[in-house]
Amino acid sequence: MSAATEEGRRAGPAGLNVGDRFCKHFTFSRDSIRRFAALAGDTNPLHHDEAAAGAAPLGTIIASGTQSMSMMLAVVPDYFRDRGLNLGLEASVRMLRPIRAGDGAHAEWEIVDIADVPKLKGWIVTTRGRLVRDDGVVALTATSRTLLYWPRENA
Repeated sequence: MSAATEEGRRAGPAGLNVGDRFCKHFTFSRDSIRRFAALAGDTNPLHHDEAAAGAAPLGTIIASGTQSMSMMLAVVPDYFRDRGLNLGLEASVRMLRPIRAGDGAHAEWEIVDIADVPKLKGWIVTTRGRLVRDDGVVALTATSRTLLYWPRENA
């Protein structure tokens, strides 16, 4: 079945529509915060040292911004994986509040645009999301653009 429409443009990816929403829940343990910061080369004591973090205004170890962003942004290609190969093109993130050790949070995403891009042999899917701590506080917001390649038989 051809993906071409009457206007000569391809239809959007099967099963994806503007307005679709998806989410994933995370828990930020002390150990995961320390491990991620160490792997990322982030030596900020707020991610490693109980005494230093305890003396700071937040009173406990917090996740690095790179951990919060990485975990949130990874939800997008994970959601698209069953729809074919995809490639992240860009993302913008605004960090609003910290994630403390022991916090749970869920990444909420919504598809806000799907654009057919023949020169890239795929669709650029724009999503907007937010990472919401279990206490209801929005920790960060983000926008991402992902290239979802056309199925091989339609390329």
